[in-house]
Amino acid sequence: MNNSKGEEMTYQAKVRQNSFPEGKEIFSWIKDLAQWGHRKTGTPEGRKSAEYIEGKMRAFGLEDVRIESVPSMCMMVEDFSLTVGGEKMDAFYINGTNRGGESGRFSFGTDGSESEFVYVGQGLAEDFERLDVKGKVVVASVYLPEFDMQKQHEWFDDPFVYDPLNQMEEKKKKVDIYSPSIWPANFYLAQNHGAVGFVGILENYMDDPYFYNEDYTENGWPYGCQYMSLPALWVSRSSGKKIKAEFETSGVIRGQMTVDTLYEYRNAFNVSGRLKGKSDDIVLVHSHHDAVFEGAVQDASGTSEMLALAKYFAQIPAEEREKTLMFAALDTHYTDYAANIGFVKKRKEVGDNVIIDIAIEHIGKEAAFDENYNLYETGQVEPRLFYVSEPKLYAFTKATIANYDLKKSIAALVPVGKGLEREYKFHQDEVISDAFYWNESGVPVVSMVCGMQYLFHNSDKPDRIPVEELQPVGMAFAEITTEAMRKL
Repeated sequence: MNNSKGEEMTYQAKVRQNSFPEGKEIFSWIKDLAQWGHRKTGTPEGRKSAEYIEGKMRAFGLEDVRIESVPSMCMMVEDFSLTVGGEKMDAFYINGTNRGGESGRFSFGTDGSESEFVYVGQGLAEDFERLDVKGKVVVASVYLPEFDMQKQHEWFDDPFVYDPLNQMEEKKKKVDIYSPSIWPANFYLAQNHGAVGFVGILENYMDDPYFYNEDYTENGWPYGCQYMSLPALWVSRSSGKKIKAEFETSGVIRGQMTVDTLYEYRNAFNVSGRLKGKSDDIVLVHSHHDAVFEGAVQDASGTSEMLALAKYFAQIPAEEREKTLMFAALDTHYTDYAANIGFVKKRKEVGDNVIIDIAIEHIGKEAAFDENYNLYETGQVEPRLFYVSEPKLYAFTKATIANYDLKKSIAALVPVGKGLEREYKFHQDEVISDAFYWNESGVPVVSMVCGMQYLFHNSDKPDRIPVEELQPVGMAFAEITTEAMRKL
């Protein structure tokens, strides 16, 4: 599918390439941000990330540079381990689990006690009806649904697709790592049927990992669950094979599961700076800086593009900036989004009139699976999705994508939200990105996001960055930002 052909576009670039940071400079910031191993909310590494960005903003000459703290509920894991049938298994805690209340320390198995384990297949409703899991640790096979890039076009009415080489038509094996499906339904069913723990086997995730990071606490409401209370661990496909073989041989197996977590409020850090323009109306450019692992693509790449835009526009005289520009790197992408919500509310409280949010996430190499779910790089960029909820910028965004040859891009005109205070109901064309809370608050957005298979994996390292893409993507957003200052 490619509707970029035959569509007449007139375009006159306004951004000066010789003034925009080169890809290698932007890449150096990505490597700097990735150096701490992670940038988790509420940790010293998270603070280092914020302070690094603050330093860059000051060095570029931004004004009113500040770090604002927002309380965020954080999961701190003190200890976890798994031994099944006498064999110690490699495992990793499941984000958001082992939470028995709003806050506090929650421990399971720290006294050395053993539990009975029961395998429930995929953990469908009928599996729990035929098996007694009360007082036992449930082991379930988690199969992530196949992901078809072609179906992404169907989410929107009349999307714009820029795919001049028809690369998005190529069939590649991918899974949906972002949307709830059998998981976490099987977790909540186990919780409601009286299980005392949960072990998920990652049957079809990349390579043979025993970790995967997503928090589905909010998905418990259909099951009457406020928290993901069960202690829970991921194990790999190969470890799962051993566990299932033990069940087939013994029927009943015992083992020891240890999970010790602390849930408490800690400070999240939002970093921002401004460039004064002819109007006090604010065009916001933002990304998020926190990361579970090194997070080169997720989201040192987006944060570094934001910094590149800040450095570029700092060279533009104030009298040539039609609007005030604000640049920001937000926190809590992996916890409760409290920093995003807090940042939106803070701007309204202090009277900042943000007229649009321009958000950038993920510039990375595409990867797919072979028939055994081993990950390989395709040699292409990951398809990009542009959400545009400001109609005045939609045609220009499409033209910019083509002008800067941002291959494998989809742009869709989506509705702006009607206010954060209303009851949330999912809709397929909502802005599924870090710009969600701005759009839902009624502020239009232009938001680019990409869905790499490795975003929740520790292989998200600087070598996943296509350095040659960094400047074109940044310059495209500089054009969109300039047009937003001019037209809104």
